[in-house]
Amino acid sequence: MNNKKSQAAMEFLMTYGWAILIILIVMAALFFLGIFSPKAPNSCHADQPFGCVDVRIAAAGTGETSMNVGQVSGTPTFVAGSYIGTCTAAAWSGTFTPNTKNTITLTCVTGTSGNSFSGSFKISYTSAISGVSHTTNVKYSGKYE
Repeated sequence: MNNKKSQAAMEFLMTYGWAILIILIVMAALFFLGIFSPKAPNSCHADQPFGCVDVRIAAAGTGETSMNVGQVSGTPTFVAGSYIGTCTAAAWSGTFTPNTKNTITLTCVTGTSGNSFSGSFKISYTSAISGVSHTTNVKYSGKYE
């Protein structure tokens, strides 16, 4: 009688052992294929009248943000001390032109290619319609290239 109990216990353990082994193999395959670490695209968001198109930061620590700029007069200035995250300075590269795409050059912390970055900065500007001064937020995130 004891042999039948031990045989039943062994069959029980073998059945569950194989099931657990198959689950581990499937999990390893999914992990290897990158299912658990999806690749999020670089993204940026700016409040109106700015429209953020794209952001790119190289592993060397230099980056740029492409922005469409609406009804803004004069040259916007960056609010000192408002940088949060990986970048510490920003400046217009070239001439600022309303209603066109402009590139903002970012000076960022050196990173490793593939690692994540994120941050934000503020821009002060004057509305071309009302003549009133405003401050807007730009948020960005992605992976170092």
